[in-house]
Amino acid sequence: MPDAQTIFVDITNNTGIEDGTEAHPFNTIKEGINAAVPGSRVMIKQGTYIPDESWSGNDHTLFLKAGVRLTGESRDNTIISGIVVDQQTSCLSIGLENLKFDEFYFARGTNAGTFSDTNIIRNCSTALISLPFGAGVPLNDTTPGPNYGFLIDNNDLGTEGSIEFKQGAGVSVLKATGNTCGYIQLKSGAGYTYLIDNNDVQYGIFDNSGRNTTTISNNRIYNGTIVDKSGGNQYGTEDEIIENNTITADENSPAFIDEDYKAGIMEKARSATIRNNTITCTGHVSGIRSSAGAPLHIINNTITLDEVAQPPADPVEGTLGIFNYSGWGFVTGNKIHGGSHGYYSKAGTVEFANNEIEMSYTGFYSLGAEVVHHNIIKNCKGDGMILDGLKGPLHHNEIMNNAGAGIRITRVPIDLGGGADSSQGLNTIKGNGNFDLYIETVNTQHPAVFARHNMWDHATPEEIMQNDIRDGSDSTGLPVVDFLPLGHLGINEPEQNIPLTASPNPFRESTVIHWRSAAGSPAVLEISDSMGRKVKTLVDAEKRTGDRQVVFYASGLAAGVYSCRLKNGHDKGNTKLIVLK
Repeated sequence: MPDAQTIFVDITNNTGIEDGTEAHPFNTIKEGINAAVPGSRVMIKQGTYIPDESWSGNDHTLFLKAGVRLTGESRDNTIISGIVVDQQTSCLSIGLENLKFDEFYFARGTNAGTFSDTNIIRNCSTALISLPFGAGVPLNDTTPGPNYGFLIDNNDLGTEGSIEFKQGAGVSVLKATGNTCGYIQLKSGAGYTYLIDNNDVQYGIFDNSGRNTTTISNNRIYNGTIVDKSGGNQYGTEDEIIENNTITADENSPAFIDEDYKAGIMEKARSATIRNNTITCTGHVSGIRSSAGAPLHIINNTITLDEVAQPPADPVEGTLGIFNYSGWGFVTGNKIHGGSHGYYSKAGTVEFANNEIEMSYTGFYSLGAEVVHHNIIKNCKGDGMILDGLKGPLHHNEIMNNAGAGIRITRVPIDLGGGADSSQGLNTIKGNGNFDLYIETVNTQHPAVFARHNMWDHATPEEIMQNDIRDGSDSTGLPVVDFLPLGHLGINEPEQNIPLTASPNPFRESTVIHWRSAAGSPAVLEISDSMGRKVKTLVDAEKRTGDRQVVFYASGLAAGVYSCRLKNGHDKGNTKLIVLK
């Protein structure tokens, strides 16, 4: 009899002497498996082996034995012409290496474990690896029991083949690494730790599993998508990581046949982090579409979409760099090129920061609540930003050279500088084709939009009011913009300007204008209307430094926006006064 650790099989042995030794190998794999005991390895010489048992309608089935590993010479020349099945009741692992076979099924039922060894399928060639095994025996009312661990490594399933995890709930580690295939499908119950890493996938990775801890990383998807519809958790910690993948997605990919929308990454889990992915889309395909729970973090992705000449009426139907309809989270450090919208948000995102968007039709469209800062949005074919319910505040952004408005506000309130949310302003808003700031909402409850301390195209308050801002000064009923410009064309001159404020503002009858003087000289304040015509002059004749103020009475003036310019020795300052009637 052969040594318990190694049994040999060679189909060319026609001597009639078979005992499983290297000198006298069995000539069928079935004989080698039958002679093996747990812990044995069956070494199979090259050749084509045709199994003769039946399973699920297939008459060429090879049944494995728990605890036994099969190793061929090469997946190119050691061929099992049929399917391979493990359906035993056991906690012992199996292994397949360097073999070619039609399909593999690991179809064991429920087992209590413990399962200390990992099942390994490595360096094989096949069309399907399917793991529909049973659930683990529950440890208690809420925790799945132990189950089978798997390493599926460096197998070739071609461009159409699939790796499928379809098991019941359990506790183990399941890895698919270094494989070439058409699809990877996760359809298991809850409790597992998945690592789907460094695979070449033609069409897509689909996660429809329960609440597992899953990392999908470093994969290359050539014409398809990553779709995450997993269970996730509701405890505020993301358990799905999608990172460092390279995805190319064409609208005609078969990966999109069963999807409502097409995207390089489709995220619908309860919680996830999507980071450091490179996504290139062709046709009507978005970069990242999310309707996930919380937290959802979208960080440092590079997304390239086809440029769009005209977006659809409903932004949701467009090609979107990032579509965010999730719970709370962070969207930071992403670079987006093209699409109907670079970013479209209906989410509760905490922060949108350090992103770059260019050549989209509309750069940024938000109905959410995020703080928006340190972003660059430029060269868009329509508006740079549309704020439709964004709560902000919004500060330190560059919104430049967009063909439409730089910032279009369709709902208020919003703080772009100096408002109720303590925005610092310091946005650079210039070079835009249809006003740098365009107000188009009628709102009597919020008659003013605060946009102080920003940098505009023009220098003086009058020029900014007439050329850079479209507000209540231009159209009756619109909120007016309360701005204090920081500089001109990015040139900041803080040494020449001092803060000038008015309280209350807006006001009906009077307001107190405040400043802190460094010059011990009289002060003159000139009040001008929206056409730049001087309407009143206030003089404070005191010669002292420190806090100073004058009262401005609006009697005789019509409702509207007025500019106030201070001259106090070498000090100067500007602010806008909003008179209500």
